[in-house]
Amino acid sequence: MDFIQTSALVEASLKGLNVDPVACRGQNQGQWSLIYKGSTVWIDVFNFPSTPERWYFQVMSPLLVLPDKNIESFYQNLLEINHTLFGSWICKKNDWSYLMFLREAAGLDLNEINATLDRVAFYCNDYKGKLTFKFEGSWLPKTNRPTGGTADS
Repeated sequence: MDFIQTSALVEASLKGLNVDPVACRGQNQGQWSLIYKGSTVWIDVFNFPSTPERWYFQVMSPLLVLPDKNIESFYQNLLEINHTLFGSWICKKNDWSYLMFLREAAGLDLNEINATLDRVAFYCNDYKGKLTFKFEGSWLPKTNRPTGGTADS
């Protein structure tokens, strides 16, 4: 599946959510961003210069900035949550945790895109609330944080 075919499926999925795909497009081709089921969701269709014929489909949603305290317990919880997730996972990049899905675009269909968007958005919103509650007090106030936001940013 190439860029045009994969992008057309993504935009059909967004239309199915009654969302204007043009309004969701990012600065670069193959990027969309929306708020869905209470979560910010980023969609990417991309390839690598080393394998230009192979395209990828990715859905990500920022879960929480890493806490300032109780980090080992937080990581333990993320690993245990990962075991319960279906068709997605939690990952860490820099100071943030994310709910994520990534696969090659070959064989991708509209049903899988729809299910992935539902899954990532639902899981992110659900676990953001649960982890924020469980680790309340583990984030410094925003004014004391040198590089980012709080659990609710």
